[in-house]
Amino acid sequence: MSDAEDSGVAAKLFGGWTALRGVRDDASDWIADLNLASHVQILERRGIWPGCATIGDPSSGKPFVSEIGDYRSLHFDWGCVQSGMSVANPLKLTLDYTKAMMGFLFFNPAPRFIEMIGLGGGSLAKFCHHVLPSADITVVELDAEVIAMRNHFSVPAESERFRIVCGDGAAYVRTSLIRPDVLLVDGFDARGQPPQLCSPEFYAQCFERLAPNGLLVVNLWGDDPGHFRHAALIKHIFSGKLVLVPSIGSANQTVIARKGSDLSLTKTQMNQVTILFKQSCARFLPAIGKRIFRQLEIASKH
Repeated sequence: MSDAEDSGVAAKLFGGWTALRGVRDDASDWIADLNLASHVQILERRGIWPGCATIGDPSSGKPFVSEIGDYRSLHFDWGCVQSGMSVANPLKLTLDYTKAMMGFLFFNPAPRFIEMIGLGGGSLAKFCHHVLPSADITVVELDAEVIAMRNHFSVPAESERFRIVCGDGAAYVRTSLIRPDVLLVDGFDARGQPPQLCSPEFYAQCFERLAPNGLLVVNLWGDDPGHFRHAALIKHIFSGKLVLVPSIGSANQTVIARKGSDLSLTKTQMNQVTILFKQSCARFLPAIGKRIFRQLEIASKH
């Protein structure tokens, strides 16, 4: 199964599960009511069944963790998966938008300083920590209860080159003195993307904070009616030097914008970066590179 198919299957299976959880708490009842026995047998063979083990209280309004077979996920409610992880392979990026965000490697495969706004289940944090051993990584997360879930998602321990700061990401961008080579913005709360992380002022401050030729990488939530406006703001602030990368299996879009030089990608660059990252957890990069290359081609014709 390809990465695209893998992401699509995971999204559909988990989306179906969360929808059904909202209708029935008793799995045996809704399996019978909806005639799902044959589908459950398929899930059993794939090791995705039985049901959901929960860490935390879904009715509390606070973040909680659920698990279906090998798939562990972070939620604020049953309606949306904030972050997902393969228990057997914690470094594997299971949500397609996280793979798209790692597309920044095609434009800077060796960043010295990386900052991330939003920890979630730590998918991007632990991936960058693993594949970029020379990078200094700071993650800023507003919700202390999300940070408290870190051990359930194999997030790396604090070290000289990796740290998690509990605080407001917008305030951190405004006041920190470090000039990151890459700034990844994937901050959400139970209501979606906080206003302070998608305002014109915030994007302008990101631009100012970045090192020369630095990259801003933003996950735009597809269900947010303002996400086209956010993309247009970034395009204006970065003088059009960006690419929009669609996700497979969701309406999310990833914005990769560069401060300074033009954002371009050749097939030679794609091949060079693919050769650099041979780890099994990075096997998705060639497909992401092709997706970015195609989007840049489309943009150049308009």
